[in-house]
Amino acid sequence: MTVANPLFGTVVAERYQVMERIGSGGMGAVYLCRHVSLGQKVAIKFIHPELSTSEEVRRRFDTEAKAAAAIKSRHAVSVIDHGVADNGQPFIVMEYLEGQSLEQALRERGRLPLDEVIEIVVQVARALEQAHAAGIVHRDLKPDNIFLARDAEGSRFGFIVKVLDFGIAKVVHDDKVGGVGTTKTGMVLGTPLFMSPEALTASAPVSPASDIWSLGACAFAAACGRVPFEGEAIGDVVLKVCAAPMPVPSELVPELPRSFDGWFAKACARDMRQRFRRVGEMADALRRLDEWWRAQQERSLYEIRPIGSMVDIQEALALDAPRTSSRGLVLGGMLAGIALTIGALGYYVLQRTRAADETARAAAARESALIEADNARKLHDAERQFRSPEIAADARLSVDAGSPDGVRGKRRRRQATPVESPDPRKVQAVEPSARPGPSAL
Repeated sequence: MTVANPLFGTVVAERYQVMERIGSGGMGAVYLCRHVSLGQKVAIKFIHPELSTSEEVRRRFDTEAKAAAAIKSRHAVSVIDHGVADNGQPFIVMEYLEGQSLEQALRERGRLPLDEVIEIVVQVARALEQAHAAGIVHRDLKPDNIFLARDAEGSRFGFIVKVLDFGIAKVVHDDKVGGVGTTKTGMVLGTPLFMSPEALTASAPVSPASDIWSLGACAFAAACGRVPFEGEAIGDVVLKVCAAPMPVPSELVPELPRSFDGWFAKACARDMRQRFRRVGEMADALRRLDEWWRAQQERSLYEIRPIGSMVDIQEALALDAPRTSSRGLVLGGMLAGIALTIGALGYYVLQRTRAADETARAAAARESALIEADNARKLHDAERQFRSPEIAADARLSVDAGSPDGVRGKRRRRQATPVESPDPRKVQAVEPSARPGPSAL
């Protein structure tokens, strides 16, 4: 048998009629109500009846109302009124939002596109920036407290982001509510899956840097479809948040760029000093992700880091050593295969080039030999043509000598040759010696 809710139909503060319950949490429940005279829909949050007598819960409830009212941003849920109902239950009147939380969107759609994640982070950062300027730290930022309210005039995605539930917010500078943000020793306030190491271990006071960690963890969950550190128990989650290797988004979702890996590593650095200094800087880096990542890489090339000892050097080398993973091994194997293929192709091209050079040299040698032979033949023919008149004359003489006509012709040439008459003086001189002596007779 269902017990009727005693709040249904009642009028709160003489202005708001309770219509139906639209949500519930650990500290209270939210109801859809209607303004009696204006007809305007509002959302009213009531503390659970069994907790309404707790002084601690009432302080947190009062903190939520004052913190939300102090934040001047359209990306923080607006607080219209607050008070105590006739039955003793404290309440907060807020603007009524239609849409769904980021947690619901992830359950229905799975991981979101990176450009949509960027839009959500940028709008949440605007609310947190105003909260931090007012001295307020949310401390419980998670997908369930990020509401995507339908708004046709909002972003291109059709929603406007609203940050909800400042119930455990820490008010740092407001003297009027001094101490309401303090917690008892050992008490963990917030959702461990999205809390920073210092918030989980109380190793340092919570600060805007804690909200930066939580927003980075929410962005990781929205982009990857899972929380950064999973665990079945709080102790397991705390151990992983504080000591386990930081997850790399692109190893879980290869479509994500390496620049998002660097952004997440800085947003959720365990050392608070290494995180973004302001949530606005964090959002601006994500909006200009590629440009920011190039600047970070260039800065790291020229950054000089003091190293005190060999232990520091070994630790630095260990930190800089790349993490091996199955994806990295596969990529390494692929690169090695490509390198071997390129080497084999280069060797083949070299051998073919050498063979082509040898063929070209042999062809050149044959061509040179042919040219030299042709030149020798032409020279020989030229010499024969030059000597042909003498050869022809000798040939005619030899022919004439071999024939009777030739003999006669030869004789005629001989007869025609003039003979010199001997010199009488020489003849006389020779004659005495030419005569035969007595002995010869």
